[in-house]
Amino acid sequence: MTQKILNAWYRGAWWLYLLQPFSSLYLWLRTWHLARQPKVGKNPLPLVVIGNITIGGTGKTPLVVALVAALKKQGLRCAIISRGYGGKIGAGPHCVSAGDSAHMVGDEPLLLSQLTQVPVVVGWCRKTSIAWLAKQKQFDLVISDDGLQHSAIKGDVEWCLIDGKRGLGNGLCIPAGPLRELPIRLTQVDQVFITGVADSKVGKQLQQHMPDQLVCNIEPQLERLRRVSDDEIVPWPDTNQIIDAVAAIGHPQRFFDDLRDRGYEVHGKGYTDHYLFKAHDLAQCRLIMTAKDAVKCRQLAQGTSDQPPKQWLYATQSLTIAPAQIDALLLKLGLKPNHTNP
Repeated sequence: MTQKILNAWYRGAWWLYLLQPFSSLYLWLRTWHLARQPKVGKNPLPLVVIGNITIGGTGKTPLVVALVAALKKQGLRCAIISRGYGGKIGAGPHCVSAGDSAHMVGDEPLLLSQLTQVPVVVGWCRKTSIAWLAKQKQFDLVISDDGLQHSAIKGDVEWCLIDGKRGLGNGLCIPAGPLRELPIRLTQVDQVFITGVADSKVGKQLQQHMPDQLVCNIEPQLERLRRVSDDEIVPWPDTNQIIDAVAAIGHPQRFFDDLRDRGYEVHGKGYTDHYLFKAHDLAQCRLIMTAKDAVKCRQLAQGTSDQPPKQWLYATQSLTIAPAQIDALLLKLGLKPNHTNP
């Protein structure tokens, strides 16, 4: 999906309304597809699905990482499943290992494996991935990175994220707008999270579609700065410096804005989500990228026998989930903390 189309969706370009007949066709085909699917059975392990109803980044990865950390503190053993978009695994299941590359398993699964240190199973057939994990008899629950629109599974708990600045865009479904399904889906999930502070327009938009539901704000914060070549922590530059930055994520501008919020003047270049960088895409000087991009650029950054490592850096993110949200999740799943687990 090109950034130009994404910008048009969220800016509300007038010409997109000419595509509304195709949006109606998309919705009809989706309804027809769902009607033909067998009834989803009980999950072999409690399943939490974290997703969105829009195309474009909403901050799922830091939320998954934060949820895993919170569940670990409760002594619960969890695993993650992912489609592995951009990878070559196919139906799977494949458990991500240290020797895997982003080209093989996808950039997000590789990053989640590194950040959470729990098993991440990749494959477009998420149902098969859950069944494989259940056979291991080692896990208390499974977290699905994305998957609200995956008809073969149904989360026992479903969390949906909406970007606080972009909201639902022009409110239209693909291809006339960014919606994967109708906004009524927001009333069917267990919790809607707003990434960042919702502006007034987005607030009114959500109030229109879910007037009786409470939303929760989460705000990922840039945390540490590390070298791409070896993951070593380095200090943040002085704020009087100009920062060159790249981002190949669903919403590159958010990353550039986060850097500006730290006081930097940023020269940012955005790429399409999951873009595989080539050496000529990246400046030879010091630049900052996202952690998701770093897993794809590590080999490029390490240099060669006749070239030193590149001075590229990446920024990690963190966020905090309110304890009440964790309590509600465990209650719905029927799980209790187990502080006897290491």
